[in-house]
Amino acid sequence: MAKLYFGKFGVDKPEQITEKFYAAGPKGDTWYGGIESGDLVYPIFEGKVIGLWIVKGYTNKPNRINKNDSGVVEFDEVTPFSTPIPVAQFIRNPAFSLDINLLNKAVKSTKGCGFFEITLEGNQSFDSLKIDFKQKQNFYVALQNQSLPNESQQIIVVIDNLQDTRILSVIRRNGNSTEPYEPLMKLYESRNLPTERYTLKELLQYANNEAPKKARYISTVLHELNKQGWYAVSNPVQLYDNILVGRRRTPRSKDNISSISQTNSESYIQDMDEDVVEIQESYKRYAELLEFNPNLVLYGPPGTGKTYATKKIIEAFENRYSNQTVPFEQVEREGRVKFVTFHQSYSYEEFIEGIRPRFNTDEASESGGSLQYGIENGVLKGMATAAFTQTLKSELKSDLLSNTKDSSRIWKVSLGKRSDDQTYERCKQNNWIAVGWLSNHNLTGKNYEDIYDILQSEREPDAQAPGNDASTLDSIVNEMNEGDIVLIYDSPTTIRDVGVIRSGYKYLSNESFPHIREVAWLKEFEQPYDIYDANGRTRLTLKTIYELTRLNMSDIQQMIQADHATDVAAAVQQADDPKPYYLIIDEINRGNISKIFGELITLIEKDKRQTLSVTLPYSQKPFTLPRNLYLIGTMNTADRSITALDTALRRRFAFVEVEPDYSVFTDPNLNLSAMVNDVVDLEKLLRTLNERILKHLDRDHRIGQAYFMDVLSISDLYHTWYYKVLPLISEYFYNDAAAVKKIVGSQFYDQYGSMIFLNQHREGQGISEFESALMDIYKGKANDE
Repeated sequence: MAKLYFGKFGVDKPEQITEKFYAAGPKGDTWYGGIESGDLVYPIFEGKVIGLWIVKGYTNKPNRINKNDSGVVEFDEVTPFSTPIPVAQFIRNPAFSLDINLLNKAVKSTKGCGFFEITLEGNQSFDSLKIDFKQKQNFYVALQNQSLPNESQQIIVVIDNLQDTRILSVIRRNGNSTEPYEPLMKLYESRNLPTERYTLKELLQYANNEAPKKARYISTVLHELNKQGWYAVSNPVQLYDNILVGRRRTPRSKDNISSISQTNSESYIQDMDEDVVEIQESYKRYAELLEFNPNLVLYGPPGTGKTYATKKIIEAFENRYSNQTVPFEQVEREGRVKFVTFHQSYSYEEFIEGIRPRFNTDEASESGGSLQYGIENGVLKGMATAAFTQTLKSELKSDLLSNTKDSSRIWKVSLGKRSDDQTYERCKQNNWIAVGWLSNHNLTGKNYEDIYDILQSEREPDAQAPGNDASTLDSIVNEMNEGDIVLIYDSPTTIRDVGVIRSGYKYLSNESFPHIREVAWLKEFEQPYDIYDANGRTRLTLKTIYELTRLNMSDIQQMIQADHATDVAAAVQQADDPKPYYLIIDEINRGNISKIFGELITLIEKDKRQTLSVTLPYSQKPFTLPRNLYLIGTMNTADRSITALDTALRRRFAFVEVEPDYSVFTDPNLNLSAMVNDVVDLEKLLRTLNERILKHLDRDHRIGQAYFMDVLSISDLYHTWYYKVLPLISEYFYNDAAAVKKIVGSQFYDQYGSMIFLNQHREGQGISEFESALMDIYKGKANDE
């Protein structure tokens, strides 16, 4: 007997749709899901069912997608759909039983399988079943005994009351008859142990901390229950994901699933383990472009998801770099991405470097320091320093810099007197740096004030105040951290060695210089290395230890690569590719580019990275940009045309247009509400608005899908429409009411251009005035002339 399946075809393989085949190697591979010749398949492409196919058979020939695979399965077309049907709408047909396959596996990216058998209502065979795709079941979350719109077939998740908000049952109404709806109820019970069947209010509490999108969905359901006693569900997958699935967590252990059937427990664990993040083909293309040019700008109308796209591009680039799925949140936790927003007042000093007031203890006086004005890194220079740190780690190919971060500090350290190298040689031999004052005192746990008091008590009353000595001891005891870099003093302009701190403070009572930190030596210079220019043309002082704030990791990288040095830790070899860093510049077109970038506009070019340097005006230091720093900008074309951008910027960035994406409303992985109150089609509404804007204005002022992506109820749509969409369109036409009416029709504005707030509430069994007016827009009934 023939079976019926869903078949998911990747958006990056459109040729499989046009040529009707699926490539996964020889018959028996798990990707085929057990389909046999004669089985029927509903192919899903771009989130929509495109027709009905029949399995023709397997062929043992190299497929056209991957020459390493040895076979494909081929299909014949039975019935094409002139208008593809979104999966969320397709599975609402009363012929299908809403089991785990239909509600989860068949509509989400799943590892290891592309075909899933469909369960039919009443265990009927497909041969004897005639499916009318115009029919649909309406889904509701409703209070018990609540009257609902008069429809032929309804599936209802029943809630006990507004105080407890507990799920009592799932029922199906067909006319006047009511019966339990077992597929969804069993699914709910299998996914939630009796002790874990939380109320909607309890789920909301968990979701507020764990899942913002889920929290918004549940909040909307509770709001609608409170307002009218029911919530109309347009997408059953949303209902499943946000309410029936319960609380997201790791798979249950075997001990926790003893009360569930083996079949259900396997389905549960599969469901939790096999869902994977699919990187869309468009983002892969952007990532490839970013590799070609490390500077990228996404431009398009408002609400097209440009900022969201930057995150997905980074995920795709990480996948390309490491061949692993790395979520954006992990990149963010690692400190490898930073956001900045340009605006009219944004300056070079904020972006590159500038003078800022600070309490400076470098070369401190006896008073312990003073308020000074110093040079501080801006956002770009800070990210460059972080990227150079990663480059340095990859070049050394050792774990010596495992604790070094972009925030690690660089210290000047003197080891012994210049006329006596015994202390220096002993420190080098034992791999440490050391200080000799207060040799009889273990300073573990002592802060600066404690150290100062001890020094003061051991000196003559008329002796010089011990500020410098206390500062030095405080540095080695408290201020230094593992991963910090130390430069060993040779003369006021040169250093002997470069090391990295590898331990906390230690006290060695048998040493004449007992206060130590262990270090690993990265470089021993055969001839003293001059750091005068790198240090901002500032001479080193005799103070034993102090921080060199003018140096950064790019300077350390140059020191380690210096020819006149001996590598101690490890040879600088052919470096591994360092981890990429990303600077996302939102609203890049709103800033004064020449003012913000200054001389660095030259350095951002790919062939200038780490090969060309410029002298920065404040620090008077040479500066270059690392190869592993990527700049991704976004710009709103409705705010300022791309033609008005600084020409130098346009030459150095690759520009990619991001257009309104209507497919998001049918993308099963996003689980959006394509229909509101089951009547207003958001995709058609948005598409029609943009077609009219194109006709009466231009492409730069279209409206993006993001305006409607958080719409879950008619109340959400009402607020979005009146307080976001209509004001935006009015702004486009400078409050020209006649022009606005050509876009949205005449029902929303009176003759004087004032908004008309239509009634969003239904009366009786009809649709509301507001719903009707929106539907008129895309049905061609609204006046657009």
